[in-house]
Amino acid sequence: MGRVSRPVGAILHLKPHRSLQRIVLAILALFLFTVQPWCRLMLPPSLADVRALAERAPLVFRGRVLTVTPIGTNTEPGTRIESTAKIQVDRWYRGNGSTEALLRFAYPGGFAANGHDCIDFRPDGYWVVFAVEKDGHLEMIDDCQGALTISPLLSPALESTDWLTQMEADFVAGLDDPASEARLASIQRLGGLRLASSRDALHRVIEHGDAAESKWALYGALCTGDVTVLPRAQRLLAIGDGELPESAIAMALQNVNDPSAVPDLIAILKSAPGELTRSRVLIALGEKLKDPRAVPSLANHLSDPDSQASYAALDGLKNITHEDACTLPPEWKEQDVEPQKSRCKAWWEQVGKFRNWAHN
Repeated sequence: MGRVSRPVGAILHLKPHRSLQRIVLAILALFLFTVQPWCRLMLPPSLADVRALAERAPLVFRGRVLTVTPIGTNTEPGTRIESTAKIQVDRWYRGNGSTEALLRFAYPGGFAANGHDCIDFRPDGYWVVFAVEKDGHLEMIDDCQGALTISPLLSPALESTDWLTQMEADFVAGLDDPASEARLASIQRLGGLRLASSRDALHRVIEHGDAAESKWALYGALCTGDVTVLPRAQRLLAIGDGELPESAIAMALQNVNDPSAVPDLIAILKSAPGELTRSRVLIALGEKLKDPRAVPSLANHLSDPDSQASYAALDGLKNITHEDACTLPPEWKEQDVEPQKSRCKAWWEQVGKFRNWAHN
């Protein structure tokens, strides 16, 4: 096993987490060794990376489902039913087409099996669809994230603008939807675009939305790279991170890469009871930011009761200090981790804590 930030050996010794994201992390190692081609893990639509999906798809449009027509005759519950959804298109974002689109899809008639065929189109539902043309018909680029529910509300068509800006404007319009479920979807889609220009709209929701909307808008703001919401995230995560959207907020902390966020991240680390939050903040500090100001905090978490957090602390100390005492050997194994933590703790007590780590 080479010297990488989070190799398989590190993942294998981690104990399971409770939320969906924790489950994904805990069983990832199992999938690395026992992958079966029909089985995959999927994050919920609330966490979909809308921008990445749209950039992958040659055809992106939104609209209302008019009809759903089964293609075959076998419609028994529990069977994989192939159907065609006729969609009244109210906006093309990428590609061009008519005001109606025929989209072929499959749904098992109950729940999605093994991470496939997740989407159940029904008449009058509103969706944004990420599609490709195959054999003369349209199909989603992914059978679980190739379409996402949206609000029916639209922004006016923008002149001389790109599709990403138009999509953002449409999602912002959905924030005023009278239906709470549609507003929540609009918040999540806006976060999934990961655009800095969405921050003002998300901040309005943080301040004036209901509890669920405010939390999801906070997650969305973090996805745009907005570190001004970190103090609010600290207050929220001080209660715990066992459920969505708190666990999503905790996961988003891993991607913070603004050096000005270091004091806030350290404050979150000190107050967070959740293992997921601590491990993600430690990764941000020690892998993404590599900021010397974080060294004392990383050292403190060498003894973290969560094995993923303590490994992240060790790895971060290696990245920042380059001390041999905190560096696993090139071909390390799982059983090497705990002794290396002990050597790193000894270095910290004897040498490291007497140095000045106050400046970046």
